[in-house]
Amino acid sequence: MKIIPFIQFTFFALCAFSGFAPLKAADETDTAPGGGVNDSMESTSAPASVPARKASVVSIPQVPSLLPNSNFELVLDDPDLPEDWENLQEGIISREKNEDGGHFVRLASTEKDQLVQLTSTLKLPPDVKAFDFTARFRTANVKFGKSFMCDARTMFKFLNADGKSVGKNPGDLIFSSHAKEWTLGTRRFLVPEGATQIQVNLTLNRPASGILDIDEVWLTPVSKEEAEALAMVPILAAKKKAEDEAEIPKILELPSKTLEIKVAGNKLVTADGTRVRLQGVNVCSLEWSAKGESILRSMKVALDDWKANAIRLPVVDSFWFGRGKPPKVESNDAEAYRTLVDQAIQMAAARGAYVILDLHRFKAPEETAVEFWKDAASRYKNNPAVLFDIFNEPHGISWEVWRNGGEVQVKQKGTEELRSFQSPGMQGLVNAIRSTGAKNLIIAGGLGFAYDLSGVLEGYALEEKGGNGIMYATHFYNWHRGWEKKFLPVAEKYPILVGEFGADVKKMSFIPAKNQEDPYTWAPDALAMIQKYELNWTAFSFHPGATPVLLKNWDYEPTPFWGAFVKDALAGKTFELNKLR
Repeated sequence: MKIIPFIQFTFFALCAFSGFAPLKAADETDTAPGGGVNDSMESTSAPASVPARKASVVSIPQVPSLLPNSNFELVLDDPDLPEDWENLQEGIISREKNEDGGHFVRLASTEKDQLVQLTSTLKLPPDVKAFDFTARFRTANVKFGKSFMCDARTMFKFLNADGKSVGKNPGDLIFSSHAKEWTLGTRRFLVPEGATQIQVNLTLNRPASGILDIDEVWLTPVSKEEAEALAMVPILAAKKKAEDEAEIPKILELPSKTLEIKVAGNKLVTADGTRVRLQGVNVCSLEWSAKGESILRSMKVALDDWKANAIRLPVVDSFWFGRGKPPKVESNDAEAYRTLVDQAIQMAAARGAYVILDLHRFKAPEETAVEFWKDAASRYKNNPAVLFDIFNEPHGISWEVWRNGGEVQVKQKGTEELRSFQSPGMQGLVNAIRSTGAKNLIIAGGLGFAYDLSGVLEGYALEEKGGNGIMYATHFYNWHRGWEKKFLPVAEKYPILVGEFGADVKKMSFIPAKNQEDPYTWAPDALAMIQKYELNWTAFSFHPGATPVLLKNWDYEPTPFWGAFVKDALAGKTFELNKLR
């Protein structure tokens, strides 16, 4: 999906993350426009129909909540307000009857940017070092306010005996704006030193609009053993990070082990005919950041720990040439940018792996793409570790323009005005690369944001001119249907790279929620299909903030709804295909 912080069709979701799991459809790590990852946030679960997965399954706690009146059944003199809760604002907080005869509280934003908050402050029991917090909730019409934090969430604050804030507060539990049905969300956190109280704030945090219903909340102690294990997590993560960073310079000094590959029918082979299947991930951020975000460590972890043999590395021509990137068109250090790309390639080569250099642009190639590929192809000419993914996601053009070029019109950003340009087409990019003498294998994404490859079999296949061949790329996500029409027939004749694919529990705002399949059912079938048809693939994304996220955090912990499946596939697990989409 996509990139931070620019709005594309292949949108991304940036935000503070937290877990939430619908009772009918599982949600785990919530993402939303505008932020990053809170690495203290805990995972949640799959629906009841999906087998339990380790400790990530969220269920209703079987022990009483330490919070008083956690089910909102006790009332004050006013039956419309719950007892033992603070900030009871009439008109925007109410006690409502639910379907089973019990009650829930409703927080309603009646005007834009309004803070609606229901608070409970609890004295902490002695000797408890960690807690689980679980909430049963649903939302309606929650829309972001002035910032990405202006939504529905639970905020936590630890206090000392004097009532002053102490220690690091847990990350917020974000309530999904798509949770139209009752949903469970959970957080696990440590108690900081000196804390004697915890404040729990159920909040509509100045959104543009929205309703938050809370049916019940639980605050339950974590066992001593689990608390000790939780306390060790950041210590072990810091140790692993230090070890990785110390190893990176050593890897950069190693010679290349990567063998040149070329197209042979619908497969990739080395010079002696040995079959190579590319399997890996997208290491993102160089498409939105001139300095990148943990690029080299991500390369090491993906190659060594996750066992990838291919890394798709999105880049943009403007950073490559030091021109910055809109909307802030500030220049950047072009050589530093190129050096980082060089180092990523060196790391892959030292492991015998491949880097798929992706020009991460949309719509149709412009002359700047020709300029980029002449320069990049000259730099990496005949480097066996570098493959050229010539244009990320073409869309909104005909197959004729896709292949051969022609006039293309695009809307000027922020206006209704159209800008026209003459596209060189994908063949023009192929020609530009081959004009440098580079024989590197070329990858070409289809139409429909690279999903549709059908035109390749209808007379629009690209012409190869003296190189190692052309592989075609498809991108698909958990709302795409028609695999048998859009790309599988092409796989019978040409090698295919599934350059991007994935599913997130965070629903994409530009696709109807009902069209986005549960990742827990979609991911195994998507990987099984790729395995059955022996496609090449790089899952999106090896970054905790560009959805669909493979990672929970920068400790490289896999998300259970997507990352865990991909990590298993890279380790050699075979998935069973239940149905094609």
